[in-house]
Amino acid sequence: MVQAAKGDKKAFEGLYHRYFDKLVRFAYGFMNDTQRSEDIVQEVFVKIIEKPQLFDVTRKFSTWVYIVTGNECKQQLMKEQNRLRLIKENVAPKMAKSSHMHHTSDHNRLKEKLNTIYEALTEKQKQIYTLRFEQELSIREIGAIVGSPEGSVKSGIYYLLKKLSEQLRDYTNEK
Repeated sequence: MVQAAKGDKKAFEGLYHRYFDKLVRFAYGFMNDTQRSEDIVQEVFVKIIEKPQLFDVTRKFSTWVYIVTGNECKQQLMKEQNRLRLIKENVAPKMAKSSHMHHTSDHNRLKEKLNTIYEALTEKQKQIYTLRFEQELSIREIGAIVGSPEGSVKSGIYYLLKKLSEQLRDYTNEK
């Protein structure tokens, strides 16, 4: 990153190729949409080009770029939540009057349940889930990215898995 900040095109290209796909998968954990995730990661790299001085050379680049990407995702989600709130306040009441219940398959119900569970997770739980189970990062790396001690990350993973298994119990043969 130090070389990229000095204008070294090959250094920047190396960073881009090394981290783009990983960051898209990380952003997908927030956004649940590949195209939007790619757009966010592109924005992060544009910011790196435009303002390389924002990189703290005392930090590890991978940790820093994950934090920047996570923050960008959070900003996008806040904007989206505000838009959804406005839609619910203005459009949803009108649509509710004309809508009716549709029977869905078990698959659709499970998918909805998973989405509901995921949306109910805290930002930190979503981050831990994405970093551990999708990105397969170590406990230490996750701790650095989310700003928590390793013990807290381990505890977070345990309670996240416990929460998921409890909420999905109705969809398994185990009661």
